[in-house]
Amino acid sequence: MGGRAAVFLDRDGTLHRELERAPRHFAELEFFPCVEPALRALADAGFELVVVTNQSAVASLAVSVGELDALHAQLARRFPIAASYACPHHPERGLPPYVRACACRKPGSGLLERASLERDLDPRRSWIVGDARRDLEAGLALGARAVLVLTGKGERELAGLDREFRARISVARDLGEASAQILAAAAQGR
Repeated sequence: MGGRAAVFLDRDGTLHRELERAPRHFAELEFFPCVEPALRALADAGFELVVVTNQSAVASLAVSVGELDALHAQLARRFPIAASYACPHHPERGLPPYVRACACRKPGSGLLERASLERDLDPRRSWIVGDARRDLEAGLALGARAVLVLTGKGERELAGLDREFRARISVARDLGEASAQILAAAAQGR
């Protein structure tokens, strides 16, 4: 794969606070204060910003595909996000055609592979930022560098990481700190 550098971003817990239930409308999202400046800095540095998110609420009919698409369209209007890719599947719960094992559900790398092909992105020049091990595994599988943010479920996830996995990732307090780490690495040519 060739192409441009990207920052792949998990959505829930990384960009905004997680809710008790899946959000159906953009107005329900409470973004972390650091999100807008962090995303603008990354975009200004030339990174393509792509949301990659598991959204099995579609499989359980808690959120419709139309609602999810509308929410992601609003996300792109508010922030410099080039595209959003969502996995609507769940391997065990939900209704056909969404209840099934798939390659796009993180930790699978299908969402990132699809985004990379459709948008001419190079995962090896890219980063994945998320609040769960499964987010990072999806990016690491394709050669991206990974940052675990301690927002969302990040602190719990960090506590459960083995030493080997921990050595393969960076850790940041939030997306603002993750952005600073990515920009510093880019400035040093790493």
